[in-house]
Amino acid sequence: MHNLLFGSIGVLTETSELQRQALNQAFGEYDTGLNWNIATYCQHLAHPGGYMRLLSAGLDAETARKVHNRKQDIFADLVSSGLTPRPGIVQLIEDCHTDGVRLGFVTTTTPQTLELIRDGLKSHIDFSRFAILTDKSSVSSEKPHPEVYLHALHRLSASTQNCLAIEDTKANQQAALSAGLPCLLYPGAYAVVSPDTKTSSYLSFADCKTVAARPAVPLDQQVA
Repeated sequence: MHNLLFGSIGVLTETSELQRQALNQAFGEYDTGLNWNIATYCQHLAHPGGYMRLLSAGLDAETARKVHNRKQDIFADLVSSGLTPRPGIVQLIEDCHTDGVRLGFVTTTTPQTLELIRDGLKSHIDFSRFAILTDKSSVSSEKPHPEVYLHALHRLSASTQNCLAIEDTKANQQAALSAGLPCLLYPGAYAVVSPDTKTSSYLSFADCKTVAARPAVPLDQQVA
């Protein structure tokens, strides 16, 4: 394994509850009549893209944009006190650095959210160790389209044979697999996965090396 690509905010840190709280406050401020409980929010997380989720919930484009922007501001206030890395993440980054494995953060979140996450995790993670950081502005198509992974591979001059992606949802995992990358699923607390999906509560360097050695298998060809 020569390159390890963290694919989503939710791989590095749990922010879903904070984002749900921020979203519900924005819903209220714009009198949308919406208020998502945890179960409803989890269902919407199955589809990447915060703005697109609002459109799918029936908001018109202008209201969706206003709610999304306001949610970003509220979320920024909520994370200002800092974020906590998920189990195993800090040690995994250290092990990769020691072993000479290049790191990437391959997300299609907004540039503003990316900066919030970097700032919230700065006491735990040195992002200068990452060879590539992407955001929504890096590509024209968001996940589950594989464009951002193809972009990262090109920027790193890397092949799929020496890379591993890590994602937190099935939809985001599909983006990596469609790009030909083996991908380890490390679902967050609010990620919806089937009961027979094999997952881990801790991410280790050994786990990553094991998955990296396997060929990428599209989700529709995987066997539980």
